[in-house]
This record gives sequence, structure tokens and C-alpha cells, in this order.
Amino acid sequence: MNVKIELKSGYTQGYLPKGINYKNYTMLVAIANYSTNKSCCGNAHTMIHEIASLKRKEDILSGFGGFMTAICRGTFADAWNRADGSNREALIKGLTNNEIEL
Repeated sequence: MNVKIELKSGYTQGYLPKGINYKNYTMLVAIANYSTNKSCCGNAHTMIHEIASLKRKEDILSGFGGFMTAICRGTFADAWNRADGSNREALIKGLTNNEIEL
């Protein structure tokens, strides 16, 4: 089991690619912490981890499908509508734990 990622109250410029705001960051953390979809969970971890360069994160973001693009650049409703069962459960858990900012 992965160690739970602690939600930051903010982050520095250059931590995430342009277009990803704090609300998107909170959804990324929920997917990283609670999704059993290994692909989405792994991508969320890479986007959050500080050891991955901004260039690497931008490259990964450009190849995302609909759900992960919605997580990173869309709204909660966009992400919800594109989520599979595991990712919906992760979003619900993030909401229930008051970890997702809407």
C-alpha cells in the first residue's frame, strides 16, 4: 500500500504545469491516494511528486486521456462524467474526507 500523500495548502509556481489550479491539484491527490486504477493513480503520483521535472509533467499531461485531462484542467463535474468506477470512488472518498476543493 502506498503512503498517503498529504494535501498541501498551496504550492510554488513551477510545481505543476500551467492550467492546473489548486482545485485540480486536490483532485490529483484524491486519485493518487484512493484510486485503484493503476494507470490513473500512477499518473497522479507523477504529477504530484516534486522529483519529476516540470518538463516531464508537461509531457505526461499532453498525453493524458479524457479523465486525467479533466482532473488536471477541468472541473469536478468534468472529471466525474469521465471517471470509471474506481476513480469515482476515489473522488467520493476525497469529498467525504473534505480533501477536494470545489
